[in-house]
Amino acid sequence: MNIKALITLLAAFGLHSACGQELDLRCVSESTCDTMLLDEPTPFENHLLGDWCGTRPRLEETGVTPFLYYDSIFAANVDGGLAADDAYTGQIYAGADLDLERMWGWHGTTLKISMVERHGDSVSSAVGGIYDPMCIYGGQVGYLYQLWIEKSFCDDVALKFGRVSADTDFANNGLYRYSLSTAINGPIRAMLLENIITSFPYPVWGGRVKVAPNVRHQIQFGVYQIGDGMWDFTQHGLDFSIRGSDGVSLITQYDWTPEIGGRPARMFLGAVHSFFEFDNFDGVGTTDEFLRLYGHAELELAPDCVAFAFASHSDEDQVAKTPLQISAGINQKGLLPGREEDHTVFFATYGELSDDYGDSIGEEVDGEWVYELGHRIQLCPAFYLQPAIQYIVHPGGTGNIPNSTVLGAWMGASF
Repeated sequence: MNIKALITLLAAFGLHSACGQELDLRCVSESTCDTMLLDEPTPFENHLLGDWCGTRPRLEETGVTPFLYYDSIFAANVDGGLAADDAYTGQIYAGADLDLERMWGWHGTTLKISMVERHGDSVSSAVGGIYDPMCIYGGQVGYLYQLWIEKSFCDDVALKFGRVSADTDFANNGLYRYSLSTAINGPIRAMLLENIITSFPYPVWGGRVKVAPNVRHQIQFGVYQIGDGMWDFTQHGLDFSIRGSDGVSLITQYDWTPEIGGRPARMFLGAVHSFFEFDNFDGVGTTDEFLRLYGHAELELAPDCVAFAFASHSDEDQVAKTPLQISAGINQKGLLPGREEDHTVFFATYGELSDDYGDSIGEEVDGEWVYELGHRIQLCPAFYLQPAIQYIVHPGGTGNIPNSTVLGAWMGASF
């Protein structure tokens, strides 16, 4: 289905502004699109449904900021891997940010509540790699996701607690979110493979304190629940229990945002120290403590062109599936003439597999490489389409699976 047909279908199902303004179908064929509505641009042009006929601004005046997003990825393994396959996966992410200072006079206090519903399938099993080429796949049910409260003190200290995933605040970056692959998108993937933190949309009990004495420096300390139930999607995010067998991950991250050569930059360093009875790959022993270090650096090379790299390492080969992961990427905005809001992206990841893990599956393992090239077409402020190609070298790290080529496209919309 082409984009114009898709927009027409959305309009047919009532996806126009609540005031009855029709979507401007011309935006799908023009080189630029200033607004989704026939009227002049409004502060709510980043939403397909506009201001809900005045409902959205009235809610925001009372302290309630609602949000609704839909994402979907279609991908096909067209060469190599274990088998040819194609799949579609999608998710709804909806909720509200509540300004409790405006609502009830609680100074510097906000509350967030959200839900996620996932559906569809992935080509991951057909590729056979350690990274999923479709980042919004996993736990294909509905969840109560975020339910946390945050309180700010003296403008430079903030305390957050509730139901949350650690990647909301740690080991993550907005530049990662342009990738279709989990090799980049989300928190640093090595941490998820050894179960020391959770990621969107899997909530656990957790909290963090953030101290930002000035605009250049920030440090965060977090404490998060881990355990056997942290990935149990069958509970739909409603299992609020804390079991005696659960463990805890302590996370520290320092952020620095300097200028290098007159260009803005950002760096962060972090450590995850986990306490839990991890099963070793040999199936016999256990490891009670686990430490992983990570770091990220990014630099604006030229206006609207940012390069970044990150790395993560652990010495705990007996429980760390990927002791070392190194990734890098570049994000260029407005590369093509007349497409100033588009993003052209390239990513590369190397994940080294543990020899202990290889022994547990009876294979000699090395590492897996993932390369990705994509272009995010910002058709309108509230709607994008991103075709991409991924090339996976040594899926699974054994060298026994042919290199895989995955073609895909990511669609995202804000309502």
